Amino acid sequence: MNLFCRIFGHTWVPEIETPQVRWNTTKDMVVLEPTVDGQGIRHLEVCRRCGEQRVLPPRAHDADPIGGDVAQAG
Repeated sequence: MNLFCRIFGHTWVPEIETPQVRWNTTKDMVVLEPTVDGQGIRHLEVCRRCGEQRVLPPRAHDADPIGGDVAQAG
């Protein structure tokens, strides 16, 4: 923990970690196919001073009628 975080408290900033897409070719080296990591979208809060992270629970988006991340997590 940073000295400033001890004195003033953390400065939490929301961040999102999304899975990375890798592009691989097929066996005949002609077509590119996307490969996505197995992790889902993670909502985090990160302290800008010291880099400490805390994970936020999945949340429903206001504009999403099926519930956003809550529907995907279940």
